[in-house]
Amino acid sequence: MVAAMSTTFAKTGKLTGVIDDSMCAAKGKCDSKDPVACATKCIKMGSPAVLVVGKKIYKITNQDMVIKYAGKKVTVDGDITDAGIKVTKVTEAK
Repeated sequence: MVAAMSTTFAKTGKLTGVIDDSMCAAKGKCDSKDPVACATKCIKMGSPAVLVVGKKIYKITNQDMVIKYAGKKVTVDGDITDAGIKVTKVTEAK
């Protein structure tokens, strides 16, 4: 008998988007005119950082890699799964 196994495979990739907090990203907007200040404040208050690429929101499994980029457009390299992205490199995008 073969047991069914559920496996999530990661694919290494590169994504460009904005580091936002999950609360504002879910609303589709920040309540402030300064997205850096807004995202930084909300992340410090406990809202996890996420990567927003168009309308897609990626959870970030290793928050420490992206916190300093809150509110900024970045390109991230990492392992992408259905659960989110494990960031291996962050570069500020223009």
